[in-house]
Amino acid sequence: MGFWSCDVSSGKCWPSTGFYRILGLQPGTPFEISGIAQQVHPEDRVLVEDLWSMIRLGVPVNRDFRIIRSDRTVRWIELRSEIVLDQHDKPSRAIGMLLDVTAMHESRHALEDMLDRQKAMGSLVSMEWRISGDGTSLTQSNWNGLTGQNEMQAAGGGWLAAVHPEDQSRVASDWARAVSTNSPYRNNLRIRRADGIYEWFHARAVPIIKKGGQTHEWIGILIRTDEIHASHLPDDHSYQTIMPAQIRAARAILEWTLDDLSRISGVSVSSIRRIEAGGERVTRPASLIAIREAFEKEGLHFQDDSSVSFSRVRTNAES
Repeated sequence: MGFWSCDVSSGKCWPSTGFYRILGLQPGTPFEISGIAQQVHPEDRVLVEDLWSMIRLGVPVNRDFRIIRSDRTVRWIELRSEIVLDQHDKPSRAIGMLLDVTAMHESRHALEDMLDRQKAMGSLVSMEWRISGDGTSLTQSNWNGLTGQNEMQAAGGGWLAAVHPEDQSRVASDWARAVSTNSPYRNNLRIRRADGIYEWFHARAVPIIKKGGQTHEWIGILIRTDEIHASHLPDDHSYQTIMPAQIRAARAILEWTLDDLSRISGVSVSSIRRIEAGGERVTRPASLIAIREAFEKEGLHFQDDSSVSFSRVRTNAES
């Protein structure tokens, strides 16, 4: 922080040592407030063009701008001024402060950058969530809207009820392991939406660890995806696919709607519709496998010639 005072009529100024230090000038060097424009960053010079004229008119000034010091470092400074009137109520002397506010501006820019990154991530992320350090109490941004579960229902591990029954054991085990070891968590899982349809999501979370090694909380995201966990695919990709015509025929045999197939396979309705139209036969093999397995559990068989055969699955009661 530096201080200064100037005679309004002559423009002569008396800066403090701190004033000179902020500007990077040698103490005692003759100085006029109007001369500060010589050190102002080119992009900010418009902010100081009227500085001295405003002070001479008796108008208090409070301006933030960048300066370039003699050592070529750039600093943000804040200049404040007040006017002292003479006995005739005319501006006689200007007094003020000069503050180095570089750290404040850098923090503000860092915060703005972080918010911009969050906004950019928001276009990719379906939901953000937080869980307490012990991994049980869920605080979420849209869990209720996604699953229909309220905060009380989701608490204490209740959120697992919204996970597909076939995924619950794996998800619970992986989550418990992450919590116990304070290691990042990632998983692919099916979640039952509020409309009762299961959809694939990719979940990630990291622990926020305080000093001393204690986990304060977990923060995570859910990304909507039609892809199944890579472990569900054979390493050599020697999976058996299914043709769009076979899917349509299989749904007709079983009298399944798109919603029925989506709920049982975990593939979204929009993806099934595109697959049936022939648009995702190559790009989403994991979805094709899930659809085929859903049909085969009902006794359908698929041939390479695009035909479909049906053998009724016997129940335990019938056997």
